[in-house]
Amino acid sequence: MEVKNGGPSTLRAVDAKEWLGLQPTHNPMRWYLPVTEGICSGLGTLFGGCGLGAAIDALERVTERPVVWACAQYINYTKPPSVVDLDIRIDASGRTTTQARVTGQVGDTTIFIVNASLGSRDIAEEGQWITAPEVPSPADCPPRQLRFDPGNSIASRLDMRMAIDEPGTGRTAFWVRMPEILEASAASLAVLGDFVPMGLGMAVTSEINSNSLDNTIRVMNIVSTKWVLADVRIEAVARGFGHGHIYLWAEDGTLMATASQSAMIRPWKGP
Repeated sequence: MEVKNGGPSTLRAVDAKEWLGLQPTHNPMRWYLPVTEGICSGLGTLFGGCGLGAAIDALERVTERPVVWACAQYINYTKPPSVVDLDIRIDASGRTTTQARVTGQVGDTTIFIVNASLGSRDIAEEGQWITAPEVPSPADCPPRQLRFDPGNSIASRLDMRMAIDEPGTGRTAFWVRMPEILEASAASLAVLGDFVPMGLGMAVTSEINSNSLDNTIRVMNIVSTKWVLADVRIEAVARGFGHGHIYLWAEDGTLMATASQSAMIRPWKGP
């Protein structure tokens, strides 16, 4: 299958594993992630959501269970051409639920640690008690304007359209699609859940950089959707740190996942 990315070039559609560049080894409990420009932020370091997404994809393949929630703690930075080794540990595995963790390291340096629960349970009770914001369709929303040339960074691989653009309110929403991705998955949603820093940049009055300390994703119902509405809600900025949530909606209004983050903020000094 091939997809168009809004221009003359043709892209081959892939799954999240291939999009991230995640690779297995002979040991099913060890994977590795070559750090390339395409999974790095505009600052040239591994984009946190890509680390979390890689850990989730590896965990789902090893346990053969879908992720319920996963939390990444980002400890150190890493840049191309480093390679992150992902070591999986299964702490408990029951009839329907697995508790596991992933440590991402470059040599002896820990880059991130992910804790997760995976599983699925048959129960009649289901429901969704919140609704997506009413916003224009992606076709009617303007493209996101970046303050620097994205080069070959992750921003160059995302199509983003601003749906709620109200600086200073703590509320931002944008439609986003990953043109190369075959379908939404927990791993791809983990990538899109790492945009609280973008919301922080729009919430405050000065130009800032922000670096994620963590990312927790909770996965509900993943449905087929071309575009995802990332609904960013900033709660507070205090003591040099910002805190917020992202609700990830399908085009039909299904809440697919929520994510929350805390981030360290500093004055903007350029990419």
